Amino acid sequence: MSMKKIELSSQEELAGPESASPKGVDEKGTALEVEEAVAKSKAITEHFLSHQELSEQLGVDFSTGLSAEEAAARLERDGPNALTPPKRTPLWVKFLEHLFGGFALLLWAGAVLCFIVYSINADVENFTLGIVLVAVVIITGIFSFYQEFKSDSVMAGFLKLSAAECDVLRDGVYRRMNADQVVVGDVVKIEKGFKVAADVIVLESNGIKVDNSSLTGESEPQKRGPSKTDDLPERSRNVAFFSTNCTEGVGKGVVVRTGDDTAIGAIAERTTKGEKPDTLLKQEIKRFVGIISVIALSIGIAFFIIAIIIGYPPLKAAIFTIGIIVANVPEGLLATVTVALAITAQRMHSKNVLVKSTETVETLGSINAIASDKTGTLTQNRMTVRHAIFNSSNVTKLPDGREHTSKDLQRLPSLSDEDLMRQSSSNLTLTRRLSGQDDEGVLGASSSGNISASRGDSWMIGLHPVNRATGKVRRANEDLVNLIRAAGLCNHAVFEEGENDKPILNRKTTSDPSEGALLKFAHSHTSVYEMRRRYPEVACVPFSSATKWMATIHEERVGHRLIIKGAPERVLEKCSYHGNHEELTPSILSDIEDANAEVAENGERVLAFAELLLPDIPHGYEFVTDESDGFNFPITGLRFVGMLSLEDPPRDEVPTAVGNCHEAGIQVIMVTGDHPLTARSIAGQVGILQPSVDGELAPLYDTNAPVSTRCDSSKTAVVVTGSEIDHFTEEDWEYVLTRRDVVFSRTLPHQKQDIVGHLQAKDLVVAVTGDGVNDAPALKKADVGIAMGTGSQVAQDAADMILMDDNFASIVKGIEEGRLIFANLKKSIAYTLTSNIPEITPFLCQITLKIPLALTTIMILCIDLGTDMLPAISFAYETPELDIMKQPPRDRKVDKLVTWQLISFSYLQIGMIQAVAAFVAFFYVFDRHGFSSSSLLADRQGIVWSDNDDDDDNNLNCNFKNDDGDCVYFDERKRILEQAQTAFLASIVIMQIGCGIACKTRINSIFNHGMVNWVLNFGICQEIILISLLVYAPFLQYAFGTTGLDGVDWSIAVPFSVAVVFYDENRKFWLRRLGENSWFYQKFHY
Repeated sequence: MSMKKIELSSQEELAGPESASPKGVDEKGTALEVEEAVAKSKAITEHFLSHQELSEQLGVDFSTGLSAEEAAARLERDGPNALTPPKRTPLWVKFLEHLFGGFALLLWAGAVLCFIVYSINADVENFTLGIVLVAVVIITGIFSFYQEFKSDSVMAGFLKLSAAECDVLRDGVYRRMNADQVVVGDVVKIEKGFKVAADVIVLESNGIKVDNSSLTGESEPQKRGPSKTDDLPERSRNVAFFSTNCTEGVGKGVVVRTGDDTAIGAIAERTTKGEKPDTLLKQEIKRFVGIISVIALSIGIAFFIIAIIIGYPPLKAAIFTIGIIVANVPEGLLATVTVALAITAQRMHSKNVLVKSTETVETLGSINAIASDKTGTLTQNRMTVRHAIFNSSNVTKLPDGREHTSKDLQRLPSLSDEDLMRQSSSNLTLTRRLSGQDDEGVLGASSSGNISASRGDSWMIGLHPVNRATGKVRRANEDLVNLIRAAGLCNHAVFEEGENDKPILNRKTTSDPSEGALLKFAHSHTSVYEMRRRYPEVACVPFSSATKWMATIHEERVGHRLIIKGAPERVLEKCSYHGNHEELTPSILSDIEDANAEVAENGERVLAFAELLLPDIPHGYEFVTDESDGFNFPITGLRFVGMLSLEDPPRDEVPTAVGNCHEAGIQVIMVTGDHPLTARSIAGQVGILQPSVDGELAPLYDTNAPVSTRCDSSKTAVVVTGSEIDHFTEEDWEYVLTRRDVVFSRTLPHQKQDIVGHLQAKDLVVAVTGDGVNDAPALKKADVGIAMGTGSQVAQDAADMILMDDNFASIVKGIEEGRLIFANLKKSIAYTLTSNIPEITPFLCQITLKIPLALTTIMILCIDLGTDMLPAISFAYETPELDIMKQPPRDRKVDKLVTWQLISFSYLQIGMIQAVAAFVAFFYVFDRHGFSSSSLLADRQGIVWSDNDDDDDNNLNCNFKNDDGDCVYFDERKRILEQAQTAFLASIVIMQIGCGIACKTRINSIFNHGMVNWVLNFGICQEIILISLLVYAPFLQYAFGTTGLDGVDWSIAVPFSVAVVFYDENRKFWLRRLGENSWFYQKFHY
């Protein structure tokens, strides 16, 4: 094992993710490839230039800056340093789109037809129905517009990113001014606590670090310096980007891009101009409107022709036709769907998923692929020490190459457990030896034997996992004690105020994540503050990108102690021995390299520690820590102490959640800006990369390899870097996206957007998670954009929903809710449409059979917007019939929200039974009053039944006689008709109770499913109460034209309602019996 691997892993930690990487990960061979990548990212190119060339190109002297006059001219030419808000659709236009789009258009058509009928014959009922339809459209339109208004604020988040003020060098003097006045060529100060005012090339740096996490996805602050370190500007250290926060240091840079031309400007443009796909529910509603329109128009036109043929005047036939069309409009369905989605959204909110657009709820349940960010979503966004590597014993390398416990440690026969460590770290207490220290000055043990430090002269490297709950190492010896001390002392991190009451691993620190992780590790074993008091720091050599190490010097009881921390290869080259002056032989170095390689290949970031006692340097000595002046203390001949590896650990619940996604037929793809090895490691730990049959790690995709090699069909997993994506052909995309397990790493914003686009091109429904500004374009493009609750405002504005707990497992809960609401909306629509047939047939029968109208328009409203509303909405609370998370996503081309099977169920099956039951009750009332059904059909006087006449007691000119020959006057006819119509209305409501019970399940037996939906149970009670009030309450009788009924009138529909339940139970029995592949299932399952 060469030292190169150690160098690569350490650079990832110390030089940041933009540093050198293993071959095949980031290196590209030609200038053309680099130019293509630069062009795609809309990045700057000035980072290639020397400072002299840059000064000449920009026309500025870096020592004095621009003159005020020149700056004013450039401001006039280029405009202010601000993002330009895009052209926005006026709010009134959007409001009209909600009022006249989709399902609302059908209701508007119904309302217009009602007003047309009213204008012809002054029918108050039609006028009332028209008013109600308009009211329903306006109310639901306002609600849906409000939902969109809340979520449509993408640009507002981008505008908040801009720096407020900055220090600009003008005419040789730094001046504080508004950042929007900065121009290209300005020399600006970069300092801790301020946002970078524009895209700049760094000219000078004194420890500058910038937080690029929201822009590039890198989890740690990145060092900035005056030298180019990468051809891509996003990864080069001499480029700092507009709106990024400077977390450490001070320096200056020259502005090369402002406003819309910055990297953030390019992201904002892609986000605001990107087209958001219509939600699947919106597409389904459009289709449903089309189906209902076809049915309504077909029936209307057919009966218009029939009416003309049997002798009706065209005007009368037209009025009948309009009535039929209006009767087909399910007035309450729009409100039902809207409220059901809102209920589900509220339920998701209780599960930490905030839904911004309720229509997206159903789309989430239909997704086939999730493109998930890593940091903060799959991981804890908290750097943690993962392994402690020190001289202890060999570690058996398990096939999975990861977890090692005390059972895996193979100890030397000559070293007993007592020699190594008698106690586990659960009761480990590191105590200070304030006196009597040996020449090594090691932290010793109390007389109670808390630590027993061995002095064996053998070397066997130990790779010890750190407990994720306690932050401690299970087994310890003297070498671990030294490593803990080095991690705590060569470290300037401290805990923030007010954090002492929290568990150590959950405390916030004042430093960067890596330093904070080392502090927590050391403090979990002993008090770092007490240790620092015991060994006060007197000098420090700060980290340098050139040396890749830092050092601190501490006072000892006699002399001083030098501690160095840095890249393993840089630290080891300064070491001569380990332990008790034992030589670092080639064998030992090879052992260290193997241990480092194991953790590095798993994506962990490695730091090495060494120390040297300086007993001859007295207290008060003035150390020179500037390398350019030459150190006045030794920095070679050190003792190697050990290494610590760090990672951002995965969330505990994520592996289970990913497994649930796989069971549900959903592919989980990692898309991150982090290093490919880190991404591969985390993906393997959470289950995104599943174990391969041959046990090999997922290969890194290399477009330079021959097609036959890189597109190996036997491989089920692949890791792709952003630099490779820029060279993808369609063949590459096809191969990668058809792998079972896929990880994209080091991706740039436009690449993430491309990934989403190619997934959608494969007809997949894609959800994307993200928290940074760089994620906004992909969040906007995705079918479902999911932002993190702790993410940037821009990401949240661009997303459709927000995970309030930043937890991937919450997405799985949302998917389950989305699948459930789709199934429940089917039930709700099936229930609602069943009453359409008994509402339509009275008009048809009046036209063709010329019997009295069995149901008035106002009574239809009583059903659609009264008795049916709560039961229809209550299906949103129905529990799933099957384990819906073990079913594949629905095929959106086949499994539609409204299918012809559902229309058949509602119209031709249950609807027909309802119509028969209602007409039986209707004719029974007439029969009881002396008008048999045969006489009504024979007389064919239903059209004029409600017309006033000149009947007299002598029956000389009587046009309406009962079966006994008695003349029936207008008032009596009106009373009989009202009672018959009321019986018809009551029968529909009773039938809907049976229909509601039947629609609770689509395939399971209701006797197994049970009546556990208490909202529906309450809805049934509400139906009974409401129809009773409509029948018996005098003021409602007057308003809706109803009258009291006898007990027999009520009872007629009851056996039919029971028959509906048993008919549907029989249908579902055969569905289960014959299975999904049967003809019966294909035709009768909706």
